[in-house]
Amino acid sequence: MANLDEQAAPGQRPAREPTPRTKEERREARRRIVALVIAAIVIVFAVVNLDRVKVDWIVTTGHTPLIVVIVVSFVLGIAADRLAIARKRRRRRAEA
Repeated sequence: MANLDEQAAPGQRPAREPTPRTKEERREARRRIVALVIAAIVIVFAVVNLDRVKVDWIVTTGHTPLIVVIVVSFVLGIAADRLAIARKRRRRRAEA
């Protein structure tokens, strides 16, 4: 027979023990949370800035919604980050 402390009250689920997480799983969870927060901030910032602005693109000049400029800048920033990380990894492998 089960202990009274272990039994759930009618209409409630029995308490479960939390599954232990490894250090890597916690780190990955933190990264996902930070990425979601950053994405939410960028989305809100972009949606608030819907005005059309004059943009000097590399080959032409035109009027573009500010949201497009923000998204393009964000994507280029991510690409630059990924390239820098890849370069750093290659340099470490070459040293090893």
